[in-house]
Amino acid sequence: MQSVSANPGTTAIDSLRRSWWAFFVISLASLAAAYLLLRLAWQPELAARWLVLPALTLAYLLSVLWRNLEANHRQGESALLPTLGWGNLLTLGRGLLTAMLLGFLGLPQPQSWVAWLPGILYVLSDAADFFDGYVARRTNHTTRLGEILDMSFDGLGVLAAALLSVQYGQVPLWYLVIALARPLFLAGLWLRKRWQLPIYELPPSLSRRIFAGLQMGFLAAVLLPIFSPPGTHIAAALFGLPLLAGFLRDWLYVSGALKPRQAGSATQSSPARWLPTLLRMAVLALNLPFLTAWMNGFPDQPLTLALLGGLNAILVLALFLGVMPRIAAIGALCALGFYQMLAPLAPLQITLALIYAAILFVGGGAFSLWTPEETLFQRRAGEHARLEGECSR
Repeated sequence: MQSVSANPGTTAIDSLRRSWWAFFVISLASLAAAYLLLRLAWQPELAARWLVLPALTLAYLLSVLWRNLEANHRQGESALLPTLGWGNLLTLGRGLLTAMLLGFLGLPQPQSWVAWLPGILYVLSDAADFFDGYVARRTNHTTRLGEILDMSFDGLGVLAAALLSVQYGQVPLWYLVIALARPLFLAGLWLRKRWQLPIYELPPSLSRRIFAGLQMGFLAAVLLPIFSPPGTHIAAALFGLPLLAGFLRDWLYVSGALKPRQAGSATQSSPARWLPTLLRMAVLALNLPFLTAWMNGFPDQPLTLALLGGLNAILVLALFLGVMPRIAAIGALCALGFYQMLAPLAPLQITLALIYAAILFVGGGAFSLWTPEETLFQRRAGEHARLEGECSR
């Protein structure tokens, strides 16, 4: 994809600048179209206020892109690539979606179909975040520019979604600590470097990817007008506190307060391997009263409860057998979320929510029959399985 002219660098940078202008025009057109749509479906004053933050965020995105066009080269190479590549375009699209999401901060919660827009914007942003690196690797277009763009927006979408979730009352106020965990972690690293304190390398860990991915999925769910408190507040603790504990653990690592365990210290017969199996057995045991009541009262139950009971029975069986246990755990948590809209959760159901969340984080464990979802949880798209040990989260 390199230029074949006598001066490929100049030709490439000219091509990249033309791409910048094209993205500039497309971005402005997108914001203008979104503004006009909101003006018609919402209120003109609110639409005008919505436009402020997206415009400022877009200006930042365009500035970062323009200043770093000369970084559009592969790792270990100096020759510029004349095109941004599909991976970088997806990252830029993610930035534009995040800018639009930020526009809803500080505004009244929208109603009717507009209420779906924040969640849809964040879901699309998550999808772009998942695929941009994969596309870049598949097209052999992994560049330093892509890393810079990714770092510029990595975490901003999560921060915007978390702030909106707090603003809409979907999660409690303390959840802001979760939203600020990554910026505070990076600020701490910057301060240690500035004060010339040692920064130790993070040990490899699969949990960082799992925790971050589940957190993004949770925020997407609570931004969509489907679930409501108090279920979402309970879920905030189930999903947020493990992530916060992970950041605390990693800070202890990089500050040297905690020493990594030696590689290979955890064996296949360790308790951690058998804990998920015990949790799956507990799921069946604790669900027996609900399953029995559902089966005995099936003919006289309202249709909604009958369907929820049937779905719960399928998910319990899948969890017990270890058939896509993480996916089944997500489904079971969603079923509890729907149920709490009809009646308050009993203590036993809250206990089950804790177990479902634990299985979601640790997996199905020993004797699971089928776990295809582990590929998504443990690998980058398009890569072979490996441990994640990046120091910058």
